[in-house]
Amino acid sequence: MAWQRGPRKPRELSADPAEARNRALALLAGRDYASAEMYEKLCAHHTPEAAAQAVAGLVQAGLLDDARYALLKARSLQRARKSRLAAAMALRGKGLTDEQIDAALEEAYAPREDADPELEAACALVAGPYRSKLAAGRRDLVAAALARRGFPHRVIRQALDGAGEE
Repeated sequence: MAWQRGPRKPRELSADPAEARNRALALLAGRDYASAEMYEKLCAHHTPEAAAQAVAGLVQAGLLDDARYALLKARSLQRARKSRLAAAMALRGKGLTDEQIDAALEEAYAPREDADPELEAACALVAGPYRSKLAAGRRDLVAAALARRGFPHRVIRQALDGAGEE
């Protein structure tokens, strides 16, 4: 006979803002969070009022900064070869505002004098995981894969043209 768990008891939510703050500080010891993401995490164990109080205190103390978080996350996604569109979707999922997302993406994906970061990411994907498909003459599959990753048509065309020259 399989082991069965009985019905779960509803969890008692703590209304103590100090407990919520301590839990938030423990979470921040692991990584940065957006304020909306931290609020959601805290609401799993604390009342919404206690969670909101803790988040407000951390924002006021400067420990939670959505603009800083958005910029760091955008740079991380750019290094991970994500398209600008994919990065915007990931940041939106973290509960950031459109203004914060736009500012972070402008800085992280700004074209430098030597190259365009989004084009570099697409070229790296073409030269790496998609190299065998391109060698087999399946340029259409590579273009479709890059489009699904959110790269604009201009970048896809440039990346494929650059790979064709090599």
